[in-house]
Amino acid sequence: MAVELYGEFMIPIFEPCFIGNEKKYLIDCIDTNWISSQGEYILKFEKALADFHGMKYAIVTSNCTTAIHLSLKSLGVGPRHEVICPDLTFIAPANMVILSGAKLVLVDIEPQTLTIDPNLIEEKITKNTKAIIVVHQFGHSAHMDEINTLAEKYKLKIIEDNAESIGARYKGKLLGTFGDVSTYSFFGNKIMTTGEGGAVLTDDEHTAIKCRELRDHGMNHKQKYHHVDLGYNYRMTNMQAAIGLAQMEKLDEILSLRKKQMEYYYNTLANVDGLKLRKYAEWCNPVHWLMTITLDDEYDRDTFLDYMKNNGIDCRQMINPVHHANHFNSQFTGDDFFNSVNISKQSVHLPSGLALTEKDISTISNAVKNYYIL
Repeated sequence: MAVELYGEFMIPIFEPCFIGNEKKYLIDCIDTNWISSQGEYILKFEKALADFHGMKYAIVTSNCTTAIHLSLKSLGVGPRHEVICPDLTFIAPANMVILSGAKLVLVDIEPQTLTIDPNLIEEKITKNTKAIIVVHQFGHSAHMDEINTLAEKYKLKIIEDNAESIGARYKGKLLGTFGDVSTYSFFGNKIMTTGEGGAVLTDDEHTAIKCRELRDHGMNHKQKYHHVDLGYNYRMTNMQAAIGLAQMEKLDEILSLRKKQMEYYYNTLANVDGLKLRKYAEWCNPVHWLMTITLDDEYDRDTFLDYMKNNGIDCRQMINPVHHANHFNSQFTGDDFFNSVNISKQSVHLPSGLALTEKDISTISNAVKNYYIL
């Protein structure tokens, strides 16, 4: 379905999917005047998230970035600590490590899963290493057995960044249930959305309490207006939570629709010379977030993006490696991140909103194929 973008009608990269009670719950918030960070939908959404994952506690936040910050602080990460993070990820986890006062340690990715390479982690561990941030990238699980083994060996905390992969599984177990904490994004282009929003999940009561207190200005969870820590305002609104609850009620249906879209894309783009489709490890039950293709090295990604835009299709380049950011590039050498550099440079996301019809996906796929025969 084309919408107006850049002053032209284009197929957008993504659109949120509202097929449930979103409008009904929002109207209820307005009718009852519970619109800010207090209200019953906050608690209902937190319970729905926790129940879906079989976890004890969920703490909803203003976005995933603040959820990561709360996770780091609640686990005691601070000055003199080091935190390991994949080099190919959206930059939020890396930034939050620095804002927590710790040192950022980057590790290259494994080329099939696009997640942190477990074979490169141990050499980066020092006596100051406090935690590993695991990003389940684009719907695919990281190598959790190997990472858990290292965490146990060196007594490290694990933070799962599950922003893009809610509902995916590793060896049959839901992602977000392996680490000390897990974090989620409900931005408008995620599998489920609250517009902006995030969450922290944990089974540890102390961690949950600390996250809640830090989220609410460092206010004691039992004594209102008594502040026990230097906290933040990282709260979600009741209106956002209302949308989130409606999305949770339809999550299984959304995931099913997304799976069908991925299968249709894979069928229409199979065996196209010049590009690679992402393959999934046999131990992973992935979810579909964005359809990702990787161009062979002889093709220029930016030329491809311009071609697709000129054909009315809004695609996105892969995120840049973290070490390319201006505030990090003097601390790292690109020689250590061969996979993240090359995969980032050659990869593109195709439109993946659920408003796309099979005809739309055929149009997109035909444009991709035509690029290679020009």
